[in-house]
Parts: sequence; structure tokens; C-alpha cells
Amino acid sequence: MAPANGLGPSDRKLLAGIIHQVWRTCQAFVSILMERGPEEAAGALDDLARWSAARRRALAPRSTRRPRVAAPPAQRIGRELLDDVETFCLAAGAMVARLTSSSLDSAEVEEEALSIVEGFLAWTNLMAAQLGITRSLKPQTLWFER
Repeated sequence: MAPANGLGPSDRKLLAGIIHQVWRTCQAFVSILMERGPEEAAGALDDLARWSAARRRALAPRSTRRPRVAAPPAQRIGRELLDDVETFCLAAGAMVARLTSSSLDSAEVEEEALSIVEGFLAWTNLMAAQLGITRSLKPQTLWFER
């Protein structure tokens, strides 16, 4: 019997893996931001954008010679999710760059950069809920010390 949302265990694992990678990067962004500043933290988003593009290519429809990672619907969802992740990373990186060249003081820049990443994290939580994969994930919160 097929699952109600059409995603099997391997499909959920694939999509949860994407969300986990975003969460790991968000935490890395926050850690780097707090230790070295927003300019260097933006590199974490660049890395995630590159990872997303490479992973999306790996989920491209394949010939019958290669084994499938997941069912075609899950691959399509994964490609769309990765496309959104890449788009967000590029936009967030541009926002952080604008913040660093603004007239805001360093504490205000940090706060704004943290807000951007917290928004990204909230979006991934929403996507996980809409995909019905929240059981496959542990809640993620960002932590940092001032």
C-alpha cells in the first residue's frame, strides 16, 4: 500500500537529507557570523548554493541504466526544493553583502543577518511540514553566544 502523501521511506529520507543540509549550513552561518563576521559567514551560503546545484543535477531524470535514488515524484520535489534553496542562498548572500556595506553598526548587521537565516530555517520547517516529513526530522534551532 502506498503512503498517503505518495512518499515512501527512501523518498522521505532524500527530502529530509536536503532539509538537514540546510539546517547544518544555517548553524555554520551563525557560528561563523558570531566568530568572524557576516562577510565570512556569507561563504557558507555560497557553499550551500553550490551543493544545491550539484545535488539538483544528481536528481535529474536519468536513463534506465542508472539506479534511481527515489521515486520520480520525490526526485521532482527534491529538484524543486533544491532550486528554491539555491535561489534563497544567492538572495540571502546579496542581502548580507548589502548589510555589510550599509551604515548599520556591526551589532545591527549581525541581528539582521541572523533574522535572514532564521527566516530560512522557518521556511525549511514549513516545507518539511507541507511534505509530511517532519517525523523524519528533529527540530532544529540556531544557537549562539554573544
